[in-house]
Amino acid sequence: MIKLSYASTKNKDMKYAVKIDILDDFFFLEAEGEKYIFLDHREFGFFQEKNKNPNIEAVLVTGGGRNDFALALIQKYSPNSNEIAVPVYFPLDLADHLRKKGIVLKIRKPYYPWRAIKGGEEIEMIEKSLKKTHSAFLKIEEILGASEIVDNLIFFEGKALTSEFLKSEAERVLFDEEMLCTEGMIISCGKGAAIPHHPGQGNLLAGETIVCDIFPVSKQSGYFADMTRTYVKGEPSKKIRNMYDSILRAQEAAFALIKPGILAKEVHKAVSASLIRDGFNVGDIGFTHGTGHGLGLEVHEAPHINKVSEEILQPGNVFTIEPGLYYPNIGGVRIEDVVCVTDSGYKDLTNFPKKLII
Repeated sequence: MIKLSYASTKNKDMKYAVKIDILDDFFFLEAEGEKYIFLDHREFGFFQEKNKNPNIEAVLVTGGGRNDFALALIQKYSPNSNEIAVPVYFPLDLADHLRKKGIVLKIRKPYYPWRAIKGGEEIEMIEKSLKKTHSAFLKIEEILGASEIVDNLIFFEGKALTSEFLKSEAERVLFDEEMLCTEGMIISCGKGAAIPHHPGQGNLLAGETIVCDIFPVSKQSGYFADMTRTYVKGEPSKKIRNMYDSILRAQEAAFALIKPGILAKEVHKAVSASLIRDGFNVGDIGFTHGTGHGLGLEVHEAPHINKVSEEILQPGNVFTIEPGLYYPNIGGVRIEDVVCVTDSGYKDLTNFPKKLII
């Protein structure tokens, strides 16, 4: 069965398939082991110049409507079958047209399941993105370290330190590293830190947790990083210390399980069990989310490390381990590292220190 898609490389499946950025939608067809990309004169020459993949044949398109062109492709490359495989994002109007012509569309989700298995070059690009993201955390630690506490507020260079200022400084150093914060950034404090995806706003408070979750994408490679550290400027409460130490233990419980053949949900269960042993809640409060998610051309992709995941860990899987605890009257603590499954265990791709008190 042939596979037919129609999108630009803003779609990450297409970025994965052709590697080169093409901003206008194009047809991409796979038939009997051959791959064809159909481009008009605006993109054809550029692709021919940049393409380093000998397995993709570029075809120049000269006129014709999109719907009729798609039908002609199917008739040419699948003369003995009226069934084709398409992704979930296949255009609805195009799908309707093909169905009216007797074509049966089989939805494939995921379209490229092997995206979850990273090759060596992909792992290197993710690791490089993570290393560049270190610069943002070093800048945050530098600013917090140089700050002073005045009446429970944190002051930097004579001004109250805010979430917005830390974000702007982190984004600035990331930009210098050719890393872009296209999906935003989380720097939340106090009650905001008790909400896992609260982006953070306003003054940062002394003695309260400051959750910094930064997930930029490389302008060069298109691969994401994702890191979280939790800091306190000043003296944290005993409850915060206990939460932080428990999160570290929960991470170690996850790391101890990671190897090929393990069910992803078993890693999540180990994290939950560790937190429960320490007296914390799992569910609607406390640890309220999954343990992790895959990372690559998208900041959230397969495999999924949560309580319902039936995915089996394989060498080349790259994903986050990010246990967190959230209590409105205390705040939130989350620590996130990225790992890669190896033949015998895992490799820590983040490789950045963890410290609570600045």
